[in-house]
Amino acid sequence: MVGKTELKELLKKVKSAKDVEKMKPEIKEVLSKLNPTDLALAEQELLAEGITPEDIRKLCGPHIELLREGLMKESQALDSQHPIQILREEHEVILQKLNELSQILEKSTEEHEQLEISKLEDIVHHLIEAESHHKREEEVLFPELERRGITGPPMVMRMEHEDLRAHKRA
Repeated sequence: MVGKTELKELLKKVKSAKDVEKMKPEIKEVLSKLNPTDLALAEQELLAEGITPEDIRKLCGPHIELLREGLMKESQALDSQHPIQILREEHEVILQKLNELSQILEKSTEEHEQLEISKLEDIVHHLIEAESHHKREEEVLFPELERRGITGPPMVMRMEHEDLRAHKRA
């Protein structure tokens, strides 16, 4: 069982790493040994001890990948109209659109065609519409988690939302 100490050591390594992307396998390995409740509690303890939310956010990418893998296995457990299932599906669309945007931006200007322009319009539409998804998480899901004593993860997720909003404004 991985605990707060191992998570703290991992965060120290991530904080000093030049390329966090190369650490993804190690991050996923450590995080996969924690159940979501233990991870949330460990994150809260680390925040209380002075680890910054920004440091914890460096684990978000691999953590989200792990959660997605786990949630896909469990997604049949919820009715398609369950609010959490709806948020999951919306989240997948947002991630897909961000991935499409990243792929387009990796191409040179000469490679952009009219098809990409229409793809960009679709991506922009979805990212603007993602605001209602984020608002529902912030106004319904996060307060419920916090009411149950889980405060660290909602704080980090709010930071992610603010980053996305800043990118959309830019």
